[in-house]
Amino acid sequence: MLSNELTKRLGIQHPIQCGTMQWLSKAELVGAVADAGALACIASAINPDPEALREEIDKTRAITRRPFGVNVSLFPSLSASDIGKLISTVAQCGVGILETAGRSPEPYRDQIKEAGLFHIHKCARIRDAIKAQSLGVDAISVVGMECGGHPGEAGLGSMVLIPKVVKSVECPVIGGGGFCDGRSLAAGLALGAQCINMGTRFILTKECPGHPDLKQFYLDSQAADTMLVMGSLKNTGRVLRTPWSEEVARLENQGAGLEELAPYISGQLARQGWADGGKDKGLYYAGQVVERCQDLPSVDQLISRTVAEAQEVINGLAGA
Repeated sequence: MLSNELTKRLGIQHPIQCGTMQWLSKAELVGAVADAGALACIASAINPDPEALREEIDKTRAITRRPFGVNVSLFPSLSASDIGKLISTVAQCGVGILETAGRSPEPYRDQIKEAGLFHIHKCARIRDAIKAQSLGVDAISVVGMECGGHPGEAGLGSMVLIPKVVKSVECPVIGGGGFCDGRSLAAGLALGAQCINMGTRFILTKECPGHPDLKQFYLDSQAADTMLVMGSLKNTGRVLRTPWSEEVARLENQGAGLEELAPYISGQLARQGWADGGKDKGLYYAGQVVERCQDLPSVDQLISRTVAEAQEVINGLAGA
């Protein structure tokens, strides 16, 4: 057992979180992760109105009775949603765990605290982690430059960022960026994190609601097949290299602004790809760790073997 203060407070069995992923963090994946004893959060970005979010929460509860959370994105978005109403819905549905990501959660902290939600804030800079702690969040999630999704603008890898944040704050830390198995879980715990965040690895599971053709694309990809885009917008994302993502990079290099880039970076394009398996349009986020994700287990198999391998590594080090 690798339980600790954070797993106990969250009510989960294993110090593993499935990273929240647009179009993929739906009931079937979130429920499977929760049922296997780890943490996952429904992506409110794909359930932007309270009623849709409520329905997804109900679907998840039909799969598992174990704790799960809801992610409410504070990142700049091409489509606005009422953050306050989404947070109220989380509280009204009795979920108990809220993850925010992106901009400072300060405008919503009073509401979150009054609702009694366990608040995880995800960020990518040391100063943002320190600020989040000063606001009273319950745990901080940080991601290094290796991660898929949005690694922030600081350019720090996990080996530097995670222990620095752990040393800089007193609340529990969740570390992400480069994690996919038991060896990396053991490393994350050694760096001082109380939980690790794996995103790309969970894409390649049976319960992930992505098209098999796109999953095969991920299985065939290497670390060198990832690239960074949207840095010119101060919203850097690590994605798989495709003609589409290369065109985004080309436009950025030519000085294109948000208005010109908007038709290329809309998440709605990837939504269709995840549904039909095409990758000709849209951005497909993936961490460098995609190179180490070489099979398609069930969620339960992935979590079980990750924990077993981590325990074996830790026991081996203790006996060395």
